[in-house]
Amino acid sequence: MLILLLIYSFFNANAASEPSTEFKSPIETVEEIKEEEETLLQRHQPFYFAYGNPTSKLQLSFKAPLVKDQPIYLAYTQQMFWNLNESSKPFQDSTYNPELIYRWTVNKDSLTSIDFVPWSHLSNGKKDVDSRSVNKRYVRFNFEYTRTLNWIFRGSAQFAYLYDYEETNIDIRNYIGPLSLTFSAIQIFDGWVDRSQFDLIVTPGGKFADQWDRGGYQFSWSFRLGGLEILPAFYFQYYRGYAETLLNYNQHVDEIRGGFIL
Repeated sequence: MLILLLIYSFFNANAASEPSTEFKSPIETVEEIKEEEETLLQRHQPFYFAYGNPTSKLQLSFKAPLVKDQPIYLAYTQQMFWNLNESSKPFQDSTYNPELIYRWTVNKDSLTSIDFVPWSHLSNGKKDVDSRSVNKRYVRFNFEYTRTLNWIFRGSAQFAYLYDYEETNIDIRNYIGPLSLTFSAIQIFDGWVDRSQFDLIVTPGGKFADQWDRGGYQFSWSFRLGGLEILPAFYFQYYRGYAETLLNYNQHVDEIRGGFIL
């Protein structure tokens, strides 16, 4: 018994003499924790709700960094088409769009960055004959030009490769082509109409983006009223063409909507 007590005392004394090896988190301060939480989810595409007849439109979008201090993101965008004028107010269709993005910052002349997207999935989550899906890889060149202290012009050119078509939308390449062009003009007006922004998105159809009559064209205008402290901006959108929804990609639509955008 005495021997056991001596052995216990010996090891206990050695443990007490060793320095503390308390675990330290890579994030050591409250400020660093808060900063990481605030930057975890970032803006990707615009958030907006736009009422229309017969179909209203709701878009949610965000991205999150995957590697610290590296411009690698997992992004997600969802568009929902809502029949608010029907009694049960059903959702007609939804487009789910997860993406993996690497952004290379250039800042040379008006070319600000290049996005490399090795994987982008488009699906409406439906079954059987209503199921729609397609994958794509694309490169997007982003441009920005500032004319004055207030006016900003932005543009992008996206070149995609589409693959893995669902059997129910094997001809979708006739309506969603590999080319997408975006043009934006920001802060054109001052005063009561503040933060005004005009956007035009052009997506010609065809395997080689040569069918301009089968593509889609979206024009939008957002603005705030300078005298009101309302964070969401007023938003108006006009869409003309095909493939606004995956479910009815081969049907021509002509819709005007209005609502709010963040």
